Amino acid sequence: MRRQPTFKSVTRRDPSLGKIITLLLVLFVGVYGALWVTNTLRGHYFVGNWESNARAAIEDARELVEEQRNAEVRELLGPIVARVSDSRITPEALFLLAKAEQATGNVEQAQAYFERATSEFPNSPHHPKAALAYARLLEENGDTEQALALYGEVRDTAAPEFRAEALTAFGREAEREGELVEARDYYAKAVEDAQWDSDAWNEALDALGDANVELIFSPQETPESRYYEVQSGDNLTAIGVELNTTQGLLMRANNIDNPADLRVGQRLKYTPKDFRIIIERSTKRLFLLDNDGIFKRYDVGLGRPGQETVLGSYRVGNKQKDPTWFKPGYGPIPPNDPRNELATRWMPMVPEEEGLPTDLGIHGTIAPETIGKYDSNGCVRMYTEEVEELYDLVVRATPVEVVEVFSPV
Repeated sequence: MRRQPTFKSVTRRDPSLGKIITLLLVLFVGVYGALWVTNTLRGHYFVGNWESNARAAIEDARELVEEQRNAEVRELLGPIVARVSDSRITPEALFLLAKAEQATGNVEQAQAYFERATSEFPNSPHHPKAALAYARLLEENGDTEQALALYGEVRDTAAPEFRAEALTAFGREAEREGELVEARDYYAKAVEDAQWDSDAWNEALDALGDANVELIFSPQETPESRYYEVQSGDNLTAIGVELNTTQGLLMRANNIDNPADLRVGQRLKYTPKDFRIIIERSTKRLFLLDNDGIFKRYDVGLGRPGQETVLGSYRVGNKQKDPTWFKPGYGPIPPNDPRNELATRWMPMVPEEEGLPTDLGIHGTIAPETIGKYDSNGCVRMYTEEVEELYDLVVRATPVEVVEVFSPV
């Protein structure tokens, strides 16, 4: 008699059915994962063109970084750096994530992202930018050895616009080591390499100006230094005229407090310079130039609408310390009077062309908040410390040119 099949034998699972179910699960997870990744990159991105979606996400992330919307940057770019390794995309995503983390104070995470962007993608076009940002963070955290190695790599291999930032970093290191002449030379090369008015150019130029002033006003000898031996009957004013320099510069560079304190045989350090001044009206900046280029740049205040600082060629006239201001319609306002808008220094701008105003000048200000604005009656306003510095640098008859836009060539 035939045995009846049991319930267990009837419902026994077919091995091929399990394989099909497993395959379906794998496909489902894969499709769902792809959908999740791309949807995380914003609802308006479409599945099927990963590179295009990722590039769109990076474009969005750039704006979000600028707007300090750092949580959204993490949400947008996290899936990319977690799942994609593409030298055209991933390094920039890592860089933007690092900037977002840095902005929120997460230095350790920022450093990790910078390190990945630098070490994992050495041939990426984004490598120099990432290496510089990583090096700057290391430098700020005191790891100068590793930072300098990265700066050195960029200096030796990258394009000039990246090289400039690395050169400025080497200048900072030279300053830390007390090598100011070497630092000055690094800054000058960085200014030469950087794109005009870029962030790297501005940083290098500010550092160059500070180094130039410190060197010319200090007793420290430089390759440009010259010396004058005081003769019987000499005084600082006559020496300055003979050397085409200022009494103020001679006093600063030789630690002289009283101009009467000269002795026969004393060696005075000075630095020969043929300065000229360019005032760029469109940006409210004053450039002091020597034969090597820009010596230093200053922010200034210029004439308000209707009383614009007039374009043209001038020269510095007879300079005055603590000037009296002859305010039109009010009579003289004496030095140190809080109403005296000339403050501590006055350098008249004597016209070199027909039709230019004769009452313009470069001076200090009792309203420092107006520096960087068009708020004067046409004169060039400077911060007190900076106008006193410029006063001690330039001699009478120094050329002054007011231009709308300063072209470096």
